[in-house]
Amino acid sequence: VPESLPVASVVARIKAADADVGPNAEMEYKVVDGDGLGVFKISVDKDTQEGIITIQKELDFEAKTSYTLRIEAANMHVDPRFLSLGPFSDMTTVKIIVEDVDEPPVFTSRLYSMVVSEAAKVGTIIGTVAAHDPDASNSPVRYSIDRNTDLERYFNIDANSGVITTAKSLDRETNAVHNITVLAMES
Repeated sequence: VPESLPVASVVARIKAADADVGPNAEMEYKVVDGDGLGVFKISVDKDTQEGIITIQKELDFEAKTSYTLRIEAANMHVDPRFLSLGPFSDMTTVKIIVEDVDEPPVFTSRLYSMVVSEAAKVGTIIGTVAAHDPDASNSPVRYSIDRNTDLERYFNIDANSGVITTAKSLDRETNAVHNITVLAMES
């Protein structure tokens, strides 16, 4: 399964064979062991009697690449006269392999607040933004300013370091606050 699969998504369907019909064929499934306890859950499709394995927590390929689940299938209704012939259950092992998905860079902060004097010379450093690639490859990140948020080009950014500098003289009386959007892209 891809690591980007949303919580509550179906990962797999399994089915225990049962020669019975009607209520005697009704099953229940449960995860009894394995390193996927709490990450996956299993429920029953009442129409097909299949075990439906779903995700309970987000997957992260970089943290864990596979899970093993020990699953038990059992008859829900056992006739007390036949208890001595049991058990009326079986076990299987399900291995779930997590696939890597190329994830976008992540900034260390959603919002950066920087202060600069209106008397600052062109080229003055006002701050630095930082983002990293969460993938195992840890690709280099390049930065740019969304020019739709800086139409008059008051600021520049170093594409490699994320250092933001003034590109024009600033005037507090004309514009006391500038909100710009910085983009981070994997190289």
